[in-house]
Amino acid sequence: MQRNLQAIILAAGKSRRLNTKKSKLTKKICGQEMVLYTTNLLSSLSIPISVVIGHEKESIKSIISTNHNNITFVIQNEQLGTGHAVLCTQDIWEKKYILILNGDAPLVTSDIISSLYENHVKKDAHLSFVTAHNIDPSLNSYGIVIHDDKGIKIIEAKENKHDRIEECCINAGIYLINKDLLEENIHILQKSNITGEIYITDLVNIASQKGCKIETTQAPFDLIRGINTLQELWACEQIKRAELIKIWMSKGIRFATPQDTHIDLNVTIQSGTCIGSGVQLYGSTKIGKNCNVEAFSILENATIEDNVIIESHTVIKNSLIKSNVIVGPFAYVHSNTVVCEKSNVGNFVDIKKSQIGSETKIKHLSYIGNSEIGNNVNIGAGTITCNSNGITKEKTIIQDKASIGSNNSLIAPINIGKDSFTAAGSVITKDVPADALAIARANQINKDEYTKKLKQPSLFEQKKLQKNSSSNLTG
Repeated sequence: MQRNLQAIILAAGKSRRLNTKKSKLTKKICGQEMVLYTTNLLSSLSIPISVVIGHEKESIKSIISTNHNNITFVIQNEQLGTGHAVLCTQDIWEKKYILILNGDAPLVTSDIISSLYENHVKKDAHLSFVTAHNIDPSLNSYGIVIHDDKGIKIIEAKENKHDRIEECCINAGIYLINKDLLEENIHILQKSNITGEIYITDLVNIASQKGCKIETTQAPFDLIRGINTLQELWACEQIKRAELIKIWMSKGIRFATPQDTHIDLNVTIQSGTCIGSGVQLYGSTKIGKNCNVEAFSILENATIEDNVIIESHTVIKNSLIKSNVIVGPFAYVHSNTVVCEKSNVGNFVDIKKSQIGSETKIKHLSYIGNSEIGNNVNIGAGTITCNSNGITKEKTIIQDKASIGSNNSLIAPINIGKDSFTAAGSVITKDVPADALAIARANQINKDEYTKKLKQPSLFEQKKLQKNSSSNLTG
């Protein structure tokens, strides 16, 4: 296919109906920018690609160039329609067949492109394009395809006066055109009297009038959906997300409520894992075998090894959780943290930029930041590492088998030795040697009979009572 075919992606439009200043093509669907769905599809088919850019051209070019290094860009300085966009590419037409498609149709599949090409070549067509059927009158941004005794033509959505239910065959915006036909006719396309734009669809009408052979290829509407509104963006993401979840289900992953689970394109999950209600899986998250991700947890660029339990409402970002660990509920693990095997990170624990050893327990209401914690360590409830002095962030080191008492404040930089203890309520400011007990808290003072004194009226209240009593007698 790639020997005689090249592709042109139209990506210069202004996205007026999406209510955004940025190009709609930069919007993400299941974690990937919209325009990359089209570029990745064509790259997988080894088709040379050129992209027409205009509005927000630098953003679109940056996104594509970061992911592809062999794509040609053509600038459309004025957005004067699809026909004008194709005209801007005339200097780079090299192959026998030119594939033209929009950058805002992210669900198009390789089967659609392959069928279009095979049908075009087999029937020796001059021009072929993809059609679909849809009778929803609210989806009025698609041109309609009319077959009559004069041939075939496409009427642009902005110029359509036909009943959408009666004329429900729509243009998908995917064309395969012989180079010779393009060269002969692209310059005679005229501006629309209604919009002032030049449409590539007029080339279909011209080719039909000249008696050229035109073929169409049918595709399911859901796969050729374009995106012009926020509702259409939402619909496409729902379709793509459902497709991803079905794939993972077929590989042995259970989703408690698939309809309210979010999953990105690059997420991977291994067999035997259960995903709870409302779970959100973002970025390049990787989940191992036989894990349980409970309800309303959020994982972003997280690596979860085998047999991990992530309890409800837990957030894990850019971190590694090794096998047989329990995290949560309501835990927050982030910023390149590593939690090693068989450890337990409990409820309302926040861990940032830290290494947690194996079989270590941090079970309640703690903050651990910029820390290196050894194996078999126990962190008491309410403990925090005070890692910032307002200018720099310092490191806390807690060695193997140490036990940190509840409500400790560990003032970094500090080193807590192996097998040592710190007493509850301590503010630890100095290193603790191995096998030692550190106590750092104020001495307790008991004041006898203080409660009774506290409950007696104050001198001010006594004077106020005397004044009120005197006032009542004189009155």
